[in-house]
Amino acid sequence: MAPRAAAAQEARPLHLLQYDEATKKFELGEEALSALREIRGPVGVLAVCGRARQGKSFILNQLVGAAAHNSSGFKVGPTVRPCTKGLWIWSAPIPCKTPGGEPYHLILLDTEGIDAYDQTGQYSTQIFSMAVLLSSLFCYNQMGGIDEAALDRLSLVTEMTKHIRVRSAGGVSDASELARFSPSFVWLLRDFYLDLTAEDGREMAAAEYLEQALRHVPGGGPAVEAKNSIRDSIRGLFPERECCTLVRPVDDEAQLRNLDNVPKEQLRPKFRKELDATLKLLFARCRPKMVGSDVLNGPALAGMAKAYVAAINGGAVPAIATAWQSVAEAECRKAAEAGEVAYDAAFYPAADASAADEAALLGEHTKAMEVARAAFAAAAIGGPELRQSSAARLEAVLAKRFSEYGAKRRAQAATKCAELLTSASQRVHAAANAPDATVDGVITAVRSSPRLAWVYISACWRI
Repeated sequence: MAPRAAAAQEARPLHLLQYDEATKKFELGEEALSALREIRGPVGVLAVCGRARQGKSFILNQLVGAAAHNSSGFKVGPTVRPCTKGLWIWSAPIPCKTPGGEPYHLILLDTEGIDAYDQTGQYSTQIFSMAVLLSSLFCYNQMGGIDEAALDRLSLVTEMTKHIRVRSAGGVSDASELARFSPSFVWLLRDFYLDLTAEDGREMAAAEYLEQALRHVPGGGPAVEAKNSIRDSIRGLFPERECCTLVRPVDDEAQLRNLDNVPKEQLRPKFRKELDATLKLLFARCRPKMVGSDVLNGPALAGMAKAYVAAINGGAVPAIATAWQSVAEAECRKAAEAGEVAYDAAFYPAADASAADEAALLGEHTKAMEVARAAFAAAAIGGPELRQSSAARLEAVLAKRFSEYGAKRRAQAATKCAELLTSASQRVHAAANAPDATVDGVITAVRSSPRLAWVYISACWRI
């Protein structure tokens, strides 16, 4: 059963990344970042990339289930001018499950078409790189079959490997090293008309067709080396790869230019069948976004986007592991702050209302610590070493708070006891110096006053 988008009628595209011509810098949309930060738990990202005006947004609208309602879907238009600029996300995450049954949230990411007439080569590489860096499944949408021209357009992969590092302190990272952090790859071939037949005459799957296309071209010389370099980069960067095909959806050119408005029953039956299979494949291959062995949540994904954009705007090269370490440390600090807030809410009201003895206060402290640990665990990300060190700092901070609170309560009890003893002393002194003082009256004052003080001490601070 295909996943269903949450609250699709209220959802809309949000601009995640755009280029400011005035400042010559990339900017992240605060509304999109806020939407990401609201997502708790694992998050996956399905990005669709490709040339302009070849139907990327149509595929995304099919994924989100918004194809029949263009106003609430990704923008699609019939002109040669690209509709999508920069990167956009769908505001409503789609609830999904991993093959093991673990739930996660899927974000759909629409990208500006590469090779648009108003782009520079560097800009195309940067947009392409950001989509790859942020996604857990990268779908490359293309018209027709895989020929040399199609592979040449994916030379962006080769360029991308020159502009991304694993660590900021390291040297150039090759495609195979970056592959540990790269998404799964699906090459989607649109308006596909070729017969998938192997050299021996048997029918072959689209995945085999892709692998054939990625084989080395025989021969030598600069031209052949360049062709094989692109193939090596694609194979190296995307070790998990798949291919699927879609025939032309309709024959009418006017309908083709406004495909999102065409009723599904008017689409070619073979296209509908292949489209359903493609959507199932994309959902099935998508996974939560990971950096190494760490799974990202919404706030972490937003943090990684900010780190990458800051690197690009600063003229530096995005470094995956370095950016992740910085984001994980920041999120662990926030998780510790959340733990402190949870502790304060659980401990202080209960402790103020309890008897001020060591056992009662320690019991409230223990319960509040469990609440704080749960709040920290729900928000903390990163490796075991980072989590453990952040948790240890949280424990130390809360132990200090408990110690300070206990000292404060003891001081308050001591002050009150001193006040009562002073008052009792004054009463004994007054009884002894009264004009009608008697021995029995003074003895009575001596006996009653310490008892009153002891009753208070026992009630307020049992030791």
